[in-house]
Amino acid sequence: MCCTSLKNSDSIFNGEVLNTLAWLISFLKSGTASFFINGTESLHLKIERERINLNLMKKDLLMNLLESADVRRNSLFKKLTIVRKIAQELRDKGLTLTISYKGALLLTLGSQAKPTLSQAVTGTDAIEINNLKQLKQILA
Repeated sequence: MCCTSLKNSDSIFNGEVLNTLAWLISFLKSGTASFFINGTESLHLKIERERINLNLMKKDLLMNLLESADVRRNSLFKKLTIVRKIAQELRDKGLTLTISYKGALLLTLGSQAKPTLSQAVTGTDAIEINNLKQLKQILA
């Protein structure tokens, strides 16, 4: 297990963390990493072959991630367009990204997504909403 500690929780997804995640994804074929903020585990990353699992332990991490990608500030249509593009790029590369909150799977993006009704809303087969109720609570 690899661990990184951060002291500044105001910039959780600043260049340091994003660069660390990019490095892990590009160089590791499999492995795990935990990220700590002020001594508390905030993010658990697990890479298995073509699958990347992000398990967020703090609600504000998802909010900061969305803000860092300018998704949170955009209209619903623009947000969906951004997420759809990411999911389709993952699918085209044969990769899957799962996003969980405290172990509860929220979203599956990419090649292993198996949408049912969510395909009608997202307009793609590359996004599966696994837990709409909890996702809405986190994003509210």
